[in-house]
Amino acid sequence: MTRPTSRSNHGAGGPGRQRGAVAVMAGVLIFALLLMVGLVIDLGHLYVAKSELQNAADACALSGARELNDLSAGAVDRITAAAAKAGAFNRVDLQRDDAEILDADVTFSESLSSGTWTRVVTANTKYVRCNPHGSNPKSILLSFMRFGAALGEGGTRHVDMTADAVAARVGGQSMCALPIAICTTATATSTVPDWGFVTGTWYSGRLEAGTGVTGNYGWIRFEGQGTRPLGEVLAGPGLCDVGPARVDSEPGMSHGAAQAWNTRFGLYSGHWNDIDSYPPDRTGYAYTPDRVDSHGVTIPGSWPAAAPEDAYTDYRPRKNVTHDPYNPTSLLASNGNPVSLPGNPSPLSRELHGTKGQDRRTVYVPVIRCADWQPNGRNMEVRDYACAFMLGPLDDPNTDVRLEYRGLKSKGGGPCGTSGIPGDLGPPVPALVR
Repeated sequence: MTRPTSRSNHGAGGPGRQRGAVAVMAGVLIFALLLMVGLVIDLGHLYVAKSELQNAADACALSGARELNDLSAGAVDRITAAAAKAGAFNRVDLQRDDAEILDADVTFSESLSSGTWTRVVTANTKYVRCNPHGSNPKSILLSFMRFGAALGEGGTRHVDMTADAVAARVGGQSMCALPIAICTTATATSTVPDWGFVTGTWYSGRLEAGTGVTGNYGWIRFEGQGTRPLGEVLAGPGLCDVGPARVDSEPGMSHGAAQAWNTRFGLYSGHWNDIDSYPPDRTGYAYTPDRVDSHGVTIPGSWPAAAPEDAYTDYRPRKNVTHDPYNPTSLLASNGNPVSLPGNPSPLSRELHGTKGQDRRTVYVPVIRCADWQPNGRNMEVRDYACAFMLGPLDDPNTDVRLEYRGLKSKGGGPCGTSGIPGDLGPPVPALVR
């Protein structure tokens, strides 16, 4: 009997050949998977490298814009050096290399929309642009690209990465302005520093026609204030975007406006009895000088010091730590008794000063020339803004306001000045605009 012959297991479609095909397919899939993983890693790498280079560009532009305050001879070299140095502090390509910013990467323009960027600074230059480049990031994918380019083109492929940032000087965030003008007899700060004001000194005294002396004040209305009453501006935030500096005189002050002023000291009454809408300062502690009554008797104040009084130094821990409320005995009448404030408000508690309080007693006030003042004056030019510390509440709409001078806006603004945040009224700070 003839036995059937068995077929070979090594034919064209046998298991051995199938096992070889699976191995090839697995190798292809593993290669593709590794390529995909490499692609994801490289894309992440390139994204981080691009962000690092952009950080260098931003730092470069901001540092250059800070130097735009001086456009005198040599400005191009000075601004470029400052910009490049700040940008170079940023490391790139996963923090492995220093950012390299060339002089040609720093350019200037008078207009953001013109598209004209040069290495020339003029009196109207407002913008600094930084456009650094990063060459050949150390990337696996880009290494393959360079290797392929070398085989196909006989050279190494360079992959450049760029970043672009533009910065300018803008108004800084600061305290807002109150509608009360302080006058100066000086004609220019070049002849009398700070318009004749002395930091830490108390100034008071109402302006009357032809009688103004440095430190006298008068209630005013800002351009842009519109129909807003004096009390609303005093109880509210003030005027934070005063625009071109011209003011009109305000005929007088009502009891309601005095009550609005007093909310900043935690004293609420009448229409302004709303702590949420009209927050207090973080302390209501008042500063008053010694006074002498008609009989020659000294009525002690809360701060009997010679000029410059510098009550602001005492005020800072009170607002930041102890949150002292207003003391009714700090304002005394000629008989030595506490005065009656408009609306007879009760002092706010220490706790509410601490929890509800804001910086409400350090404000800007416009500086005008005493000679420009008229009781019904219009379009009086504001020469500068003085940082003023509000010393105490008003017991009478016609009472002299006492303010302590703390600095000029044009020279940094003292405690009213900016903390480096872009805003409206404050001293200029560098800010990215593109």
